[in-house]
Amino acid sequence: MLRNILAAIVGYVAMAAVLFVLFSLLWVAVGPTGAFQPGSWEVPVGWALGSLVLGFVGAYIAGLVCVRIGHDARAATILIGLVIVFGVVRALTPMEMPAGPRPDDVSMMEATAGAVHPAWFNWLNPLVGAVGVWFGSRKSRA
Repeated sequence: MLRNILAAIVGYVAMAAVLFVLFSLLWVAVGPTGAFQPGSWEVPVGWALGSLVLGFVGAYIAGLVCVRIGHDARAATILIGLVIVFGVVRALTPMEMPAGPRPDDVSMMEATAGAVHPAWFNWLNPLVGAVGVWFGSRKSRA
């Protein structure tokens, strides 16, 4: 059981690392003008949908890593549970709106901290992550 728990943790860390790289590349490609509505901290629908795709890719890779390390399929189940629980907690946690309009030039870290996603995104994101982990874990066992 300990091996499955460690596999889920390593899978989660792998997902975070993959997402950091993918979002860094996307940020370099589109910058603040593509990531936000003009003068606002709100993300456009295109960014939100792209974020879901990247989230799926990161979760898929996490599922692959998790099952490779884990002793059995329960490792992926633990990881899916983590993704859902952390995602729901994030969706339920009130986010503080940044004060004032968004400056034209913001760093990626400021953008991450200040981004305001639509409410539907905050609830759909953990579900997409869970499905991504599930598909990644299934592919790994095939």
